[in-house]
Amino acid sequence: MTSRRQFLSGCVLAAVPTVPVFANSSHADDFDMNQYIKELKELMDIDSKSGHVEGANQIANILANRFKSIGWTVTTRDCEGRGKALVATNTPDQTHYDVVLSVHSDTVQAVGNASKYPLTIKDNIAHGAGVADDKSSLNAVWWICKKIPKKAQEKLKIAVIVNPGEESGSPASRAFMDEQAKKTDIALVYEPGRPGNGFVRSRKGSMFLTINFHGRPAHAGNNPQDGRNAVEAMAIAIPEIKAIASKYKDVTLNADVVKGGTTPNTIAEDATVVFDFRFFNDQTRDAVLEDIENLCKRGFAPDVTSELKYVAKSSALAHTDKSQKVIDVIDKAAKELGQPAPKWMDVGGASDGNRFSGAGAAVACAMGVVGGDLHHPEKEWSDMTSVKPRIELGRKVLELLAEQK
Repeated sequence: MTSRRQFLSGCVLAAVPTVPVFANSSHADDFDMNQYIKELKELMDIDSKSGHVEGANQIANILANRFKSIGWTVTTRDCEGRGKALVATNTPDQTHYDVVLSVHSDTVQAVGNASKYPLTIKDNIAHGAGVADDKSSLNAVWWICKKIPKKAQEKLKIAVIVNPGEESGSPASRAFMDEQAKKTDIALVYEPGRPGNGFVRSRKGSMFLTINFHGRPAHAGNNPQDGRNAVEAMAIAIPEIKAIASKYKDVTLNADVVKGGTTPNTIAEDATVVFDFRFFNDQTRDAVLEDIENLCKRGFAPDVTSELKYVAKSSALAHTDKSQKVIDVIDKAAKELGQPAPKWMDVGGASDGNRFSGAGAAVACAMGVVGGDLHHPEKEWSDMTSVKPRIELGRKVLELLAEQK
């Protein structure tokens, strides 16, 4: 671990009770906390809210220069409305990736929060807008790659994928990530690590389902019988659709947005409800969508049509036999480094790991620097005592994967 003197001049450092103690290792003997913090601050000083193209491009340019400085091949792709995505590879002209280190440059933080909530560090805990999700891990990935183990450099085709649209998505960023996922065998996703040495082995898939209802308007006083009320049909539909979730394990369907009607004295012609749909495997996803489609075709009220719409099918990050083999390697790496055994978790929120899993890659997620209170501009935190261990672990995992190849 980094000594107190090496950490940051002027900071008083104290161990956090919930943080495990890590053994020393030579796998990050080049690590310099002062330099790491300097480079982290460079990233955090940039507003990069999803959709703030200028910020995303600034970060892409910084990372491009960093990776070029160590001889990696760098390409960027403009994702309309989100800015530059970046691919850095340890060898040129890669059409296939043995291992991807996936990370994102965007945050949910409002433009202006970079200066309003700058990087501060006290008692080993860093605060600041976007520090945990995902800038600490973004910087850690760079440190992993600065000194790739020799075996990994020689045997593995490694790619760093930087997505500028992970938080809010876009057609362009989804297309970019799906293209990269199809080339990938193993994806190590550098979302923030979970407190208590937590890693993620599976994540629910997430989709927003919009159901539009169309009826017939009429005067609510003079001739209501001639109308067909779309709002009332929606009110019938919501509990019927929610009830579908009870048929399947670990499925949630929540009606989070509703709208309809025009004026109080008019039978509502149109109404819309948006469901948040979460699932742990793609087979269940398809079954639920079919059930909802059948209900919509049947209808919920006479002469009121209902139509299900969604942007695209998303995938769950599934815990598969292939991913378990990667998890076994990570467990072995931690043991050989003298680190505590990873605690593997199944969680509800999605990440870019879902896209890699949907394309058939083996995925392990939350490989990054441990953090919490994500998306809160003041409270979001990143545990600096986990930086070096997570860098060491990333390098050791690459070394073990190279030995298996």
